[in-house]
Amino acid sequence: MKNLFITLVTFSLALIIGCQENQLTEPNTSLEKKTGSINRNIIQICCEVQDPFSGTCNLNGRVVYVHQKINRAMNPTGLLEIALHLEMDSKLCDKLGLVHLDWNIKGKSDDIVYVSEEGILLMEKNYQISNRKDIVLHVQYLVTTDGVGISNIKLVKIEK
Repeated sequence: MKNLFITLVTFSLALIIGCQENQLTEPNTSLEKKTGSINRNIIQICCEVQDPFSGTCNLNGRVVYVHQKINRAMNPTGLLEIALHLEMDSKLCDKLGLVHLDWNIKGKSDDIVYVSEEGILLMEKNYQISNRKDIVLHVQYLVTTDGVGISNIKLVKIEK
């Protein structure tokens, strides 16, 4: 009976390991020709932000990023050249239950930045909100030599 149990467990493990799908990753065409280590990751966004016109709102979504160190002989000493590809995909929801068109936030950007080996770079981006002409989403990103994070998110009035 013990041998039958061990055989079944071994067979089950072999079946599970053999049936796992291989994950395919496609190269990002905007960074294809550069060399260096690549870090692809997702930053989940789930927070409250203060809308200057309708009060507190929920912000839900994500930022997908590709962070790539670029190795060039011409880089300044002590600074690393980093190529960043950011894709924002979020939705803003008011808590008052007002009837309005969807407030979607989408945007893509490609940047080249320089970060010291021990340092952090603060990079700011503004994103348009669909069906809103009075505010933008202002995001402060923290860029390090290893990846990207978000330090602050807020809604900002568009000055006319």
